Amino acid sequence: MATPIHILLQAGNVTSGVGSAVNQFINQIGVPALQIVLIIGGVSLIISIIMVVFYIVEYLWHPTSFGRTSALTEAILHSKKLIIGPLALFLLIYISLLAIGLAGNNPQITQNAGAYAAQILQAMLTETASLFSGLIQHALKPTP
Repeated sequence: MATPIHILLQAGNVTSGVGSAVNQFINQIGVPALQIVLIIGGVSLIISIIMVVFYIVEYLWHPTSFGRTSALTEAILHSKKLIIGPLALFLLIYISLLAIGLAGNNPQITQNAGAYAAQILQAMLTETASLFSGLIQHALKPTP
């Protein structure tokens, strides 16, 4: 799998138990939840690619003209979703980080919101690629 994501969140006094409790909660629940969200986003992207390929193959092999027209229309519609989906996700993450940076008066988040959004999308694709490569390697192993 991909490298683990570590999040450090300090709440209150560092010597108190609250900071370590929050960090423990984030590392035990928040990080796996984030990885699940990344995998779901990547799988949905791959399924969209597979659907476009399926409709293009159906367009090429369908015996009737109305079937080819229908398949071509579906391929075009799914291609739009394939482009608009990641773009909308990027903009949603970017706008959220920008709003958080502006609300918290944090210039680092505000200036780097685009880079952070791109890193999240890259992590989503990397996590999905590692999952699928592991599944393919497992499927190609000879049975004992």
